Amino acid sequence: MNVATPEIKREATHLVVGFGITGLSMVKALRKLGVKTLWAIDSRQTPPNHADIEAIADCVAVGGFDEVMLDQCDYLWISPGVPLATEALQNALARLPKEQTGGDIEIFARLVDDPIIGITGTNGKSTVTTMVGNIVKEAGCSLYMGGNLGEPALNLWMQYEEDQSVANVEKPVFVLELSSFQLETTYSLQASVGIILNIAPDHLDRYPNFKAYQDTKLTLLDQSEISIVPSDCPAAIEYCEKAGLSYQTFSLEDPQSNYYADIARKVIIKRTQAMPIVGYGQSRLGGFHNILNMVSSVAICDALNLAHTAIERGLETYEPLPHRCVLAREKDGVRYYNDSKATNIPSTEAAISGFAEPKWLILGGVTKGQDFSTLTPELDDSIKKVYLIGTEISAIISHIPKEIPHEYVETLARAVEKIDQEATSGDVVLFSPACASFDQFKGFEARGDHFIELVNAL
Repeated sequence: MNVATPEIKREATHLVVGFGITGLSMVKALRKLGVKTLWAIDSRQTPPNHADIEAIADCVAVGGFDEVMLDQCDYLWISPGVPLATEALQNALARLPKEQTGGDIEIFARLVDDPIIGITGTNGKSTVTTMVGNIVKEAGCSLYMGGNLGEPALNLWMQYEEDQSVANVEKPVFVLELSSFQLETTYSLQASVGIILNIAPDHLDRYPNFKAYQDTKLTLLDQSEISIVPSDCPAAIEYCEKAGLSYQTFSLEDPQSNYYADIARKVIIKRTQAMPIVGYGQSRLGGFHNILNMVSSVAICDALNLAHTAIERGLETYEPLPHRCVLAREKDGVRYYNDSKATNIPSTEAAISGFAEPKWLILGGVTKGQDFSTLTPELDDSIKKVYLIGTEISAIISHIPKEIPHEYVETLARAVEKIDQEATSGDVVLFSPACASFDQFKGFEARGDHFIELVNAL
């Protein structure tokens, strides 16, 4: 690509919106760059990182978006948690040239010349990001991994600068998980490889409709030297072809894709070579959706020209992320899987379809206004029973087929207790709630930890 990125003018006045971890990283990075005047605002009265940001920025305002600062700033840097549609920002966004607005990834894009891998999608981002990171390390590269996962991208840049000041960094590679919120404010990224893992309805409380969410995800492809898209995503393929972008496809088993799996042989095939390039038989991941995650990871790393031996080692040594369809325990031939990270319907659909065995399913929590009719086709005769937990079951229960046994038990503890009494050897217990957790738990992590405790206590 090698397109010139816009300059960040140090003598200008820069305003950062939002005091979250990403906002803090922008304040730190802009100060490190030596900007002359640095301001920061947050609409909350007591936002996080207030003291840290106040110690760095020249002027700070909280409890609202300061109109004077918005009217007088030369650059506007917006945290991903703040929607672009926020009314208070509209005058500033209309006044400033596009190249003087953006978010943390836009700043990052103007600072980094080394290889960047951009990973987005509705589901699977964190698994693929960490899997690719593991392969990159196995290939002997210096890994800087984060973005929407773990360390903010600008923290990675600052760490790289620090490392480089001590000794030359050998073969640096930046692996970034990118959310749609981050892509909203990014337009200068020059990724070596960009991948769309999948696109399904999500965050419709932020976007006016699914198309707006989808279009935001697809902007990564314009900003990538090599684009990788699912073979079953016509919108992504059409986007690439209309824009004249170079792209590769991947799928679970479609031999017309550039990359796909031979599940019987446990190998991943590159169509142009008509032969396996890596095996995945030693991987600890389960479920067809995780095989698809491995296919996409192989496609990324092969596009980056990493050695196939390193790719295979990376798959073998990869430690699954917690709460993402991970085996919690096997008891009396019954396997209990913790998929608490499944906070939306597409995640749960992937988990259900990932196992051919008879399944006991635990659903429920905060439904987020989702349409559960889309889950109905997955609730077939492989489901022995559905247990419902949480406080918002009315949006779910009407979409469970009448022939599928189901019961509302309110709590996770009661669901696990009942399943322990009824499940038989060979069954799979799938805690994949398709909902947020905030009705009963602090987050999906606490919810998943509770499930593990309950299962281990059986």
